[in-house]
Amino acid sequence: MRQRVHRSSPLLAGALCMVLAGCVGSSRPSRFYTLATSDVRPGTTITAADTMLAVGPVEIPEYVDRHQIVTRAGTNELVVADFDRWAGSLPEEITRSLVAVLADRLSPRNVAVTTWRSAHLVRAAATYRAAVTITRFDGSLGHSVVLRGRWALTADRAGKASSILVKEATVTENVDGAGYDALVAAMERALVRFGEEMADSVTASTQVAARDSR
Repeated sequence: MRQRVHRSSPLLAGALCMVLAGCVGSSRPSRFYTLATSDVRPGTTITAADTMLAVGPVEIPEYVDRHQIVTRAGTNELVVADFDRWAGSLPEEITRSLVAVLADRLSPRNVAVTTWRSAHLVRAAATYRAAVTITRFDGSLGHSVVLRGRWALTADRAGKASSILVKEATVTENVDGAGYDALVAAMERALVRFGEEMADSVTASTQVAARDSR
């Protein structure tokens, strides 16, 4: 018994290739976002200051520590974006933003703010470090963003670190739009407010620490 062999016509094969090429060519391009704080001045490099504040390390929840932006679709549902991504490492994005906010807020007090990895580059009479732990940093498209975290401020005296304070804050920002650009803008505003609260607590605590050390 002979097996029948069906041969596709060249016209049909060409049409199929065109359809497949069209599907591949129409894939949606990825978009990349950054948490650059546009409403504060970028931190300037200070070689000497009365006080130096090193920010970091910054720890974030594992579920958002990825290149894709994570949002909430309900109380217990998380959505990982396919095409909307962070331009860099999210912990590093957060660190740079906090350094910029703190530098802007603390510059009138001659406080040099840098990342904890670059602290050795700054000469200062007094040295402090703010380690940051973020327990939530996400939001819902078109609704709101929640940033919840704490910072632990320590002082370095004669090579010994002593704890000064541990403080928590929760910041909520409305999302003014339906897309990811509006979501990221709200996350940026939340970081600014969080950093301002950090700066105010650092100012008060370092003033007390300076009086106690006299």
